Amino acid sequence: MTAGPEESTAAAFGFGLPPDMLAVILDRLPDTMISVGANGQIEWVSPNVGRLLGYRADELVGQDAGIIYAQPSDRRTVLELVSSGKGDAVRLEFEAKRKDGQGAWVVAYGCAVFDAKGAFAGVRGVLRDISENRRMRKTLEDSEDRFRRLSDVTSEGICIHFQGKILDCNRAFESLFGYSRVEFESMLAWNVIHTDDVPLAKEMVRQQHQKPYEVRGVRKDGSVFPMEIHSKESWMGGLAVRVTCLRDMTEQKKAEASLRLLSQAVEQSPVAVAVVTADGTIEYVNPAHHQMTGQVADQIIGRPFAEMYPGQAKSWFGDMWQSLRRGGDWEGEIPVTQGDGRLHWQRIFASPVATQSDDITHHLVVIEDVTLRKEQERKILHQAMYDGLTDLPNRSLALDRLTVVIEDARDNGCCIALLFVDLDDFKGINDSLGHEYGDELLILASERLRDSVGEGGMVARFGGDEFLVILSDCSPGQAENAAQAIVAAFSQPFTISRRDLITTASIGVALYPEDGRTPQTLLRNADIAMYQAKLAGRNRFCFFTARMNEEAEARLRLESELRRAVGTEQLFLHFQPLVHVDSGHVAGVEALLRWNNPELGSVPPDRFIPQAETCGLIVPIGRDVLWQACQTAKPWLECGHPELLLCVNVSPRQFQDGGFLDDVAQILRETGFPAANLELEITEGLLLRERGDIDGLLHGLHAMGVKLAIDDFGTGYSSLSYLERYPFHTLKIDRSFMVGMLERHERKVLVDTIVAMATGLGLKVIAEGVETVEQLARLKAIGCDIAQGYLFSRPVPAEQVLALLETPFGTEPAITKPPAVLH
Repeated sequence: MTAGPEESTAAAFGFGLPPDMLAVILDRLPDTMISVGANGQIEWVSPNVGRLLGYRADELVGQDAGIIYAQPSDRRTVLELVSSGKGDAVRLEFEAKRKDGQGAWVVAYGCAVFDAKGAFAGVRGVLRDISENRRMRKTLEDSEDRFRRLSDVTSEGICIHFQGKILDCNRAFESLFGYSRVEFESMLAWNVIHTDDVPLAKEMVRQQHQKPYEVRGVRKDGSVFPMEIHSKESWMGGLAVRVTCLRDMTEQKKAEASLRLLSQAVEQSPVAVAVVTADGTIEYVNPAHHQMTGQVADQIIGRPFAEMYPGQAKSWFGDMWQSLRRGGDWEGEIPVTQGDGRLHWQRIFASPVATQSDDITHHLVVIEDVTLRKEQERKILHQAMYDGLTDLPNRSLALDRLTVVIEDARDNGCCIALLFVDLDDFKGINDSLGHEYGDELLILASERLRDSVGEGGMVARFGGDEFLVILSDCSPGQAENAAQAIVAAFSQPFTISRRDLITTASIGVALYPEDGRTPQTLLRNADIAMYQAKLAGRNRFCFFTARMNEEAEARLRLESELRRAVGTEQLFLHFQPLVHVDSGHVAGVEALLRWNNPELGSVPPDRFIPQAETCGLIVPIGRDVLWQACQTAKPWLECGHPELLLCVNVSPRQFQDGGFLDDVAQILRETGFPAANLELEITEGLLLRERGDIDGLLHGLHAMGVKLAIDDFGTGYSSLSYLERYPFHTLKIDRSFMVGMLERHERKVLVDTIVAMATGLGLKVIAEGVETVEQLARLKAIGCDIAQGYLFSRPVPAEQVLALLETPFGTEPAITKPPAVLH
């Protein structure tokens, strides 16, 4: 029995479907199936072939397959392609011939089949009608050259699609999404749009929307980017297609974000920003502009920019505007008086804004309020050039001013005067009462100097308690008048915290050009003259002379030689005995420093010790004196004089040295000298400092067992309070009280009072400078304990001390002088 069409189909294609279901499927499929035998005859064709070729299926079965080819050569091409596939499906397009003779373009997918022995058994394939596509493609191909020339030169992606299917595109479209043109042929336009945005894109097509809109594009690699679509309907070959332009908005979005950020930054900037048109009209100001200038934006936009800079700022503004009109930038600082009446400073950065054609359309003006910085700069400059305590010009500004004044005097042929002013005894007041008193005294002193000099000169603080007065175009007589006025002003006491303090002034005067032609020379010579005023008794002024210069050079030489002498045998000790007034026995010895220089010879102590104090050598010298004295006196204690007292002077500067207490302890350890036999003599001026470190030092020495003596009592600010407050053992009456003690009633009363006071406080009393038996008798009568002076012995070398210790001195008036060997 012969098989029906469905059975033949099942046999030909291997379908296992029921015949009725298979018939429905084959009839409704858009593609036509065909089977061609090895002999080239059509064995079977699906019933829907009529829609494609116009034949019924039974009309084609048994016919040579060449009946369906419009071009015989296409049949050979098909067979060659199918044979080369060796059973795999191949694709090709060819023009088929319909029953009515019309052509129909099809795309064929076919494969060769083979029997059980491997022999060729024919071809099985599927035919699809692509005539409409071919017509559209032909229409596009007709204008393709023109389309390519137009579309490939643009950077925007362009595609043509029909009912969503991409028909063609330009190179920019390929580059934009990363697909090739061939790949696009099997894609829909929606495939390059983010799935979330596809509904919007379809709706825009449905509405025939022609304005640009934004969606997200998706590249072949999956990356997403913003893009703008501009699509319009167009007719090609009778088809209503969509021509769509797509623009990658990534860079635009970045630029817009940057612009928004910049705009936000300008709006929120603490610096004022203004945009001014080329003709000088304000077009924009940010909020900071209002905060800085107090001018409301609505009130100044549209007004001339120049109105913001009236008065003294007008000239500055004119210079700025000229630079901008020439196309240049401008930067500067402008003083502006604002509505509050106060002067403000604005730092302005202005530059022209030009178009691509270099036409200047606007100017950008950035304004910063630098009033605070200006004020800080002024303060810093003032601090750098003026003294913080007295508000006088400082050393640096004074020297600059002196240089300028000298240059002017040189050009104009006039004279100037430089006064070097030093306060007398300021250090004693500062040390005794504290720096608060000292600072207040300097402030009051500076005011008196300004009042004394007046408007005719410049007063400066040179440093410490030293001041300079510069008098320009000044004669010697005028300089003398100024110096006298200063001396007179300082003769009156200064009242600080209800306490009257007296500090006079010593002044050195140097004149230009005779005393120096440079600031350095003039300053040095004024300093030398001031030093001479100090030596002459203070509270006076001295003009510089050539002889002063020689003396200054001598002092420098003395200091140089003294520095070389420290630690050498040039500095050595002599000792002067301290004698019990009642018994005449030696109670102790005072160590006295001597200097014998190879070039200068024997230099007296009153000459080199002040120099050592001034240059700071007194600390190492004092340390060496104490060590030598203890080392030298130790054997005398061991030779039968265990109660012998060793007295050593300590200078204020040495006593205030931070390591003094440790130095004393170390020297006592190294030399083995008993602390109880050591008495340190300090001047009473040191006690007036009212500082805790003085208390600590004195009580520290007392705790060691060292005795303490007040030296030169009665010559300074003698006070009963510190005699009670500090642990002193001895009070020494200054030698100046011995002179005229017997002849002058007042001096005798003073000595009597000092001895009575000290005795009442339990202190021993030593009288210095005793030279006559009458003085000694008077001291004995009033109860003085110990005497020291030439009556007993001059200071002697260490090798003569034992002889003094073994010889008691008479205390009766009949003894007029000690043995000659002791002088």
